Amino acid sequence: MPVRLSSPRTRPWSRPWSRPVKRRGRRPRPIQRCVAGSLAVAITMVGAACSSGSGGSSGSSGSSGGSGSNGSPSGTLKIITWVNPPAVQAITAIDKAFMAKYPGVKVSLQTAANVNGPYETLLQQTVDSGTADIVTSPLPFQALPLHPTRQNMTPLQFWSTSGAFAPLNGQSFLSAYTPSALAAETYQGKIYGLVSGTYQEGVFYNKQIFARYHLTPPATYTQFLSLLQTLKSKGVTPMYVGLGNVGPVYLQFIYYELMISLWYPNAPGGNLAQALETGSVKWTDPMFVKAMNEEKTLAQYLEPNYTGVPWENMPGDFAKGSAAMLVDGSWDLPAIQTANPSAQVGFFPLPGSDVAADNQPEVGDNLTFEVLRSSHNQAAAMAWLKFFSQPSIYAQYVNTTGISSSQNGGTFNGYAAKAMGQWFGKGVNLNVFYPTLSSNNAYYDTQTNWPDLQLDVVQGKKTAQQAAQLYQQDWTAP
Repeated sequence: MPVRLSSPRTRPWSRPWSRPVKRRGRRPRPIQRCVAGSLAVAITMVGAACSSGSGGSSGSSGSSGGSGSNGSPSGTLKIITWVNPPAVQAITAIDKAFMAKYPGVKVSLQTAANVNGPYETLLQQTVDSGTADIVTSPLPFQALPLHPTRQNMTPLQFWSTSGAFAPLNGQSFLSAYTPSALAAETYQGKIYGLVSGTYQEGVFYNKQIFARYHLTPPATYTQFLSLLQTLKSKGVTPMYVGLGNVGPVYLQFIYYELMISLWYPNAPGGNLAQALETGSVKWTDPMFVKAMNEEKTLAQYLEPNYTGVPWENMPGDFAKGSAAMLVDGSWDLPAIQTANPSAQVGFFPLPGSDVAADNQPEVGDNLTFEVLRSSHNQAAAMAWLKFFSQPSIYAQYVNTTGISSSQNGGTFNGYAAKAMGQWFGKGVNLNVFYPTLSSNNAYYDTQTNWPDLQLDVVQGKKTAQQAAQLYQQDWTAP
C-alpha cells in the first residue's frame, strides 16, 4: 500500500494497494488488513469507565462546535483517513467510546481508498478547504530535505512547515510519547502531529519448521548462512519475498537490514543519511559494497521465481508453510494470522554482521494525526487525541493494528507484540540511515529507479562496485 503525496523528494518504502503506506514517494508501508472483532466492545467499556476532562483547545471553535457550558467538547468532529481495515476499525471503536464519554460530540469519520489516489486527493482538498478537524498521514513529515524548498518538499512537509496544522505544544497527552516520536513531527520547536506507532522490517520465521530441524534464530551473519544452508539441504525453501507487481523495491527487506548491520555503525555522528547528504560519506563506501555483495549471497536462498511471485501473496504463502522465513514488514503480521490462526511466528533482525549487537531491525514511524489550524472544532480534536492517548485505549489500538507503540510505556499483548517478542518497537529508524531521494534528479537518484541496481547486483548483471559507482555518479543531495 503506497503512500506518495506527490512528492518531488522521495524514499522507497514498502507496499502498494489501497491499503496503506509510503514515504515521500517511497513505496508504501501498509497498515494491515485483518480485523479484530472484540475491539469495539473493549474500547467502549474502557471509554465509559474513563474519567472526564478534555484536552484544551488551541484555536477557534467555529460553527461546528467547541466547549459546552460544563467545559466538555461539543459539536461535530470530523476525521479523515484512508481505507485500511484494522486502523479504520480501531478508530471507529475509539470514536464510539469518545462519543459515549462526550455525548455532546458527534464524530464523523470519512475514508477514501488508496493513499496514492483518492485519499491523496481527499487530503489535499481537505487541507485546502479546512473541511475537517483531524487528518491522518501515512508518515510523519520529518526528516526534511537538507535544504528544504517548496520544490523539494512533499505536500505534507510544506503544510507542516507553513502553518496548515495547529501546534500541539502544551497538550498534556504529549508526555505519553517518546522523544523520537515527537521529534518526527517537530519543526522549529513546534509539534504539529502525533505519531501513532512504528513498524519494523526483518525476518519472520516459522517456529514449527525451526523446531523440526532444531534451529534457533541466528545472531550473526555466519550463523545465518549456516542456517540457510541447513534448510536448503533439507529441501526447505529458506526465505520468501515477492517482487511481482511491486518490483525490486521489495528487496529493501534485505538491503535496509544490511545497510544497518554493516554501514550504519560506522556512520559519522550516528547518522548515515545525513552523512550521505552532506557528502562526508559516499555511496562507493566499502561497507555499502559489502552489503550489496551479501545481498547477492542471501538472495540465492529465496524461493524460485521470487521476481514474479506477487507481493500480495507473501503473507498467505508464508502462513501456509511455503518457506521457513519471510522477509517483510511487521504490518503483515495480521494478514499472516488471518491466513493461518495457528501459525507460530517469531522474528529476528536480518543479520549482516558478525558483531551481533550491530544487527538491528529497520523501524519507521507510521500513521500520524494532525489537527488543522483551520479546524472549526479544535477543542474536540484535542480532546479526541487526549482520549486516544490514554494507556488503555492506546493499547487496544496497538493490539488491533499490530503497530508497535510510540508511547513511553504500556502493556501490549496482540499477535504482533507476541511474534516480535523482544524486538517489538525496537530498531534503527529509517531517517538516520537512508537519505531522501528525488523524483526528478539523475536516473539512480530517484525513488523509482534506485532499487533497480540492487536487483542488477543480485542477478549478476552488475558488480556491487559498479552499482556503487553509478549511485555516486547520479547522487545529488537535497
